[in-house]
Amino acid sequence: MRSSIEAVVFDLDGVLIDSERIYVEAWLKVAEELHVEELAAAYPEVIGLPFDQIEVIVKELLNGRVSMERFRAAMGAAVQKLLVNGFPLKTGAHDVLQFLQTAGVPCAVATSSTTSVPAKLRDTGLENYFRHVVTRDQVARGKPDPDVYLAAAERLGVAPRLCVAVEDSEPGLRAALAAGMQVVHVPDIIAISADLTGGCSLVCEDLLALRDWLQN
Repeated sequence: MRSSIEAVVFDLDGVLIDSERIYVEAWLKVAEELHVEELAAAYPEVIGLPFDQIEVIVKELLNGRVSMERFRAAMGAAVQKLLVNGFPLKTGAHDVLQFLQTAGVPCAVATSSTTSVPAKLRDTGLENYFRHVVTRDQVARGKPDPDVYLAAAERLGVAPRLCVAVEDSEPGLRAALAAGMQVVHVPDIIAISADLTGGCSLVCEDLLALRDWLQN
């Protein structure tokens, strides 16, 4: 392990679990079903945000034409139809987590998700890799504010500067950088500007590349 790293903190959706593609497909289906074209165009700006912030954007886009209750129900139904076989994992998820566990490096999750997190970790077989899981509802502010990452570092008992944060989204990258962590960007479905990724310690194509970087 690199000498400057004492812990690793992972985002969940889009980093460990390949869920964003499912959410995109569901979002687009709902936009069509509800006849709100503006929803389809807005998806890139909500990736990585906690749902309470997403709801503000959605409510403005719906503009009273459709209730939030109907939107939530439609999204829930659309996602469930796409989850016949459960959430798939990102390439290298088990590999990097097993490597860190074997190396004795403590890991945590810092996510914008809330109530869905325990089931996601359990159903994908990831739950035993993490000493702590910090969700949006456990902190005052969601990403792009650094609260979830600072809380994860505190629970791990490791200074933020000695933690690596692994992120895919713009709000997540901003949160991790603001927390003062060493940030690794593993791109998912949305391109991130070089102005932001330039502040990262590493940009790598998948979690296997992250594992190789960690052990060099």
